[in-house]
Amino acid sequence: MKIAVKILLILAMAFNCSESGAQVTDSVFVMYQKDSAVIPETDPTVAFFQNNERLTAAAVKKITVVTKSKKVTTLSSFLKGQSMMDYPDAVLADLDNDGKKEFLIYNFTGGAHCCDEIYIFRNIAPNRYQHVVKMFGGHTIITAENEFEFSFDESFGYFFTCYACGYEDTSDAAPIPLRRISLKYNKGKFSVVPGDTELRSIINDNLGKLGELLYEKLEDDVAMDNGLRKEIAMNLAVFYYSFGRNLATTRELFNKYYKYPDAKKVWTAFTKNLLYIKKDNDF
Repeated sequence: MKIAVKILLILAMAFNCSESGAQVTDSVFVMYQKDSAVIPETDPTVAFFQNNERLTAAAVKKITVVTKSKKVTTLSSFLKGQSMMDYPDAVLADLDNDGKKEFLIYNFTGGAHCCDEIYIFRNIAPNRYQHVVKMFGGHTIITAENEFEFSFDESFGYFFTCYACGYEDTSDAAPIPLRRISLKYNKGKFSVVPGDTELRSIINDNLGKLGELLYEKLEDDVAMDNGLRKEIAMNLAVFYYSFGRNLATTRELFNKYYKYPDAKKVWTAFTKNLLYIKKDNDF
């Protein structure tokens, strides 16, 4: 093959049978079905890439990108350098309705439960696109309204517990699960949708209920709890990003509700996880 990206055909029949009537074009990119439980017709990210302008092999050859480090390279070389040779998809889409289409690349890294990569480039010249943002995490979604939902499930999946473990409460007064933040693209910038009074109230209510639960002591660094610490971390992460990314304010919230003996250890682990998120994402 002259082009550097392999064409995956295993989804062609599934796409052709879509209830929405979407057909596979001659695009060099074909969405990889990351999970057999995901139905392409109902997955919003799959729908986004199906319904926007897909790229032909001829178009791919013309595109150059300016990377985050300001390096100018061909699209094929960029994909190869990011180890996205097998399962990428890409489209042109106007994310902020300004009449100019952004260039988006999606890749699934593989593995048991990880990870989605989304790159956004803005057009700066004919067939040239400049890096704006990278998102890296589990369950990263593009909605029909062109908003991006980022889940903390992967980032805090093993936070003092197993990945499949989680706090459970079936009562009517159970904390409301919080996992995601929303982000929007506008004129070359990517920003978190700010939280409102209702979200702040939910987080405070959740942490108040979680902070009253029976403390589960962990005997060593490999011991796992019932998911309580992870649930608290999820709420703190949503708060941190939704209300100005103020670490001092976030710690005040943590100190207010987490009164257990290992508070220092849990807070240190939380801040380390935040650093990993910041390292892998441009928001």
